[in-house]
Amino acid sequence: MKRFLSISICKVCWVAFLGGLFASCQPQAPEPAKIVNTRTVLPSQAALVSVQPTGATSAEIVLKLTSAIKATDWQFTAQTASGSLLTLTAGDVKDYDPFSLNVFSLSGLAVGQTYTLRLGFRYNQKDTLTLERRYVHAAYNPWRRLAHLPFDSGDFMGSIINNSSEDRLGTSVRVTRYVDANTWQSAVFYNPQNQWYPTDATEFGSKQNQWISTPPINLPPRHGLIEYILYWHNKDRHYFYGMGYQTDDLIPGKLFYNRDLYAILTVYPSVVFPYYQGEDGEVVYFTTTEWAFFLTNNGSPAMRGIYAQFDQEARAPLPEKPGILATFSLGEMGYVVNQVPGRQPHLFAYDSQKDSWTRKADFPGVQRSRGVGFSVKGKGYFGLGTATNQQGLRDIWQYDPATDKWQYLTDYPGQGNRYLVVWSGPNRAYLGWGYESQTVVGSAGYRQVGCTDFWEFVP
Repeated sequence: MKRFLSISICKVCWVAFLGGLFASCQPQAPEPAKIVNTRTVLPSQAALVSVQPTGATSAEIVLKLTSAIKATDWQFTAQTASGSLLTLTAGDVKDYDPFSLNVFSLSGLAVGQTYTLRLGFRYNQKDTLTLERRYVHAAYNPWRRLAHLPFDSGDFMGSIINNSSEDRLGTSVRVTRYVDANTWQSAVFYNPQNQWYPTDATEFGSKQNQWISTPPINLPPRHGLIEYILYWHNKDRHYFYGMGYQTDDLIPGKLFYNRDLYAILTVYPSVVFPYYQGEDGEVVYFTTTEWAFFLTNNGSPAMRGIYAQFDQEARAPLPEKPGILATFSLGEMGYVVNQVPGRQPHLFAYDSQKDSWTRKADFPGVQRSRGVGFSVKGKGYFGLGTATNQQGLRDIWQYDPATDKWQYLTDYPGQGNRYLVVWSGPNRAYLGWGYESQTVVGSAGYRQVGCTDFWEFVP
């Protein structure tokens, strides 16, 4: 994300569980989710979470401060290319258990100008670190900052769990957090309220007036949980989850990949257990209406298709050896960006009806690794990741399949640039979490820091 771990779940228990799941009920709206603290003592530190335009001459900045840091232990400045300091005005402060979010407004900006943001702080009451981030002020802003994820840290995974007829991305998404080998936790984001809710039960479905369960929480914890949805005959919603990998402290650096894959049929209170028959390794995938297609990072070019009714088959291989892959789908076409060190990323389009690949225009941006792909309103998007020197990138580029051309569109305003969780649908996409490769002034290296911010993208 070579040995495989087998996991068994009592089918009778699942049927009983799902029987209750689909029973009619009259629920009460839940309380918002509270911060989930793993009792890990976070070091005193600060982070620049986000910066985004709020007007022609202003921007909003959010800083994240751990509970242990003192007011005298950090300093934040913003300056022009000539070194002049800009005016910062303190705004709201939202307290969580292990950290707080501090909002500032920045004024005196000009569209197209580059500004330097510096955040200095005493890390763990010992070393002094200074983080630096360049910001180019823009008039265009397709981003909306959403409620912060109420977890303090962790390895995040996510899925779409509720859909409306107007937009299959719908109103709700769930994130599942790997805490340790014995524990993981989930929370549900409900878009109309811009609020997270706990999932020791569930998510409220506005159209169905019932609670929708979160089956992954019943699996043994693992990294890299896979979740996706297919539509059989373009209507019956089949939800798949499983796979991922586990680690063993006795064998450092060794990953044990799982092959268990589960499917829940919305129209029937039952669950089936397809077994992934593809290649070992860290998989990536894209979906069409009725199919999911799997490739393996740094593996062979082989591709495997899994149908909504669980059949599996080998499909036409990627035309070249994979590096780190990013994917997105546009209708029944799947797109793969192949990130190989030392060259521009190649783009390939896969026609699921003809089972054939076509080479498309190379990505024109900076060479990178761990970029992410998604699609909105008939266009594909690719960006983020890290450059060859491990510098974090936040640029997002738009691909138009009608013209086979790329263009730079916007910068991601959030903190992370690697391993982000991304969902996309016809009219919007959600991005968040992941890890930030932080630029440290006076150091040749970069810090990797977990992120908990969450964003909506509507171009």
